[in-house]
Amino acid sequence: MQPRGHPDQGKRPRLPPWAAGALAALAALVAVAAGCSRVDLLKSRLDAIEDDAARRIVRDAIWAHGSVYRWAGCRALRADVVRTEHRPLGDTDARETWVADPCTGAFRIESPARREVATFDGLALRIFRDGRETADLEARGRAVGNARLVQELLAMPVSLAAPGCEVSYVGTRVGPGDARTWQCLLVGYGPQTGHSPDDRAVVEIRKGTDRVEAVLVRWSEWPFFGRRMRVEMDDWRPVDGPAADGPVVSRRWRFIPIDESGEPTGPARYTLRLERVETMAAVGPETFSRP
Repeated sequence: MQPRGHPDQGKRPRLPPWAAGALAALAALVAVAAGCSRVDLLKSRLDAIEDDAARRIVRDAIWAHGSVYRWAGCRALRADVVRTEHRPLGDTDARETWVADPCTGAFRIESPARREVATFDGLALRIFRDGRETADLEARGRAVGNARLVQELLAMPVSLAAPGCEVSYVGTRVGPGDARTWQCLLVGYGPQTGHSPDDRAVVEIRKGTDRVEAVLVRWSEWPFFGRRMRVEMDDWRPVDGPAADGPVVSRRWRFIPIDESGEPTGPARYTLRLERVETMAAVGPETFSRP
């Protein structure tokens, strides 16, 4: 239930799951320093997907969302995010700024309304309030939950090739009138991810376009706490600005509660809108470690 590679101490007497993730992140840094390029790392992660059909589908999806080279060349994505919670008495909005390395899982989340900044450099999750580091458990819980959004949804579909993800092809889903077909991938989370072994995701990829259109999740972290959600992802567009050769990113995510069969049990609970997404050419040493 931690960000990929997060090193918070657990209460288990055995080696906690974060340790494997932290070592994997360190190994990736060592590999790059030794001359292994980010393209090589991403290709090796794709090759590590054991299910042949799943590996092909993920590879095709990455190319449909910008190509292996564009994703590997993206050192950081910066997104201006509006998070809307749909409540019976009216919607509430909160603005955030995300900066994330889609290949390593490092991120920075700025929440102006809370005066908080959460950073993760691949080894340590840190939360700052008013510029000072805090150990507040509620803030940490929010940061761990937000990590799933940044690391898995913002980086979709590259996140399907993340270390520790167990991806398998589970067949197709056909829409009304057989007009549309989606290829479905089941995602499990091994100890290397640091997530609960009970967590699951099913990714629906449109056949013919290779675009991700929905992700059905059961995640343990805030704000879902194990409740099932269907995340509809649309408005896929290339990054903004002059860097037209960047990856293609979904600009709207709608979180709809569902039952065990995947049927909606109510209206959308949350909507996230990415108003602007840019690639950052330069990432400083403190981008993912300091407020």
